[in-house]
Amino acid sequence: MSDATSESLTVPVRLPREALRHHPWSPDDIAAEMRALWLVEQVRERRLGYGKAAELAGMPVAAFLALMGRHHVTPLGFEVGEVDREVDGHGIAVGVETAR
Repeated sequence: MSDATSESLTVPVRLPREALRHHPWSPDDIAAEMRALWLVEQVRERRLGYGKAAELAGMPVAAFLALMGRHHVTPLGFEVGEVDREVDGHGIAVGVETAR
């Protein structure tokens, strides 16, 4: 895994103190959370693969996939329902056959 801070860009973000009232995060914790969530969004928008995003987030792939799952982002190249529409559009029957 590469160091997430090498060759990086710093983006200043102003957050209202009220948003942190119930959970006093450190600036480093906030930055790590925002970086990971921004990378999840890049995967959602298909701008980045999940493996590269995990690397850039400084996270193991399994942990990044779990984060994606918590935010309803699929690691597949299809959105929920797209596979069904694709299969239906080609007249392909999908199901589990039982032995007789």
